[in-house]
Amino acid sequence: MTAPDTQTSFSLSAVLSNLKVGLCVLRGELGRVASGVLRGMEARQLRRRLDEEHAALGRRVAELLEAGSLDAQGACSLTDDARVRELAGRAAFLRDELARHAAGAAADRERHMGRMARRCGSNGPGA
Repeated sequence: MTAPDTQTSFSLSAVLSNLKVGLCVLRGELGRVASGVLRGMEARQLRRRLDEEHAALGRRVAELLEAGSLDAQGACSLTDDARVRELAGRAAFLRDELARHAAGAAADRERHMGRMARRCGSNGPGA
């Protein structure tokens, strides 16, 4: 029986090190995919609620038109209507929330990349 070749043992340790890094990255990316799915579901829900608010706002304007409560300068009457202001406020809030959500997703991606570099960098997991 011959002694193990030092070059062979080095390449085995390099392969194992690469395997550890690969598994670390895989674990991180699977977590990222899962959080991305949840984030996407939340964004769809926000968009659906925004669409509902826009529809309700349109229905209210239609009611005001049918009732004849809009004068030649209908915009003035619209801003005086409490229900229209409430619906417009909700829609604005949801638009802002969607914008914050998108900005948060981009920031999370940057944090994720930094975290993966720290955890799974060239020295392997836990380095």
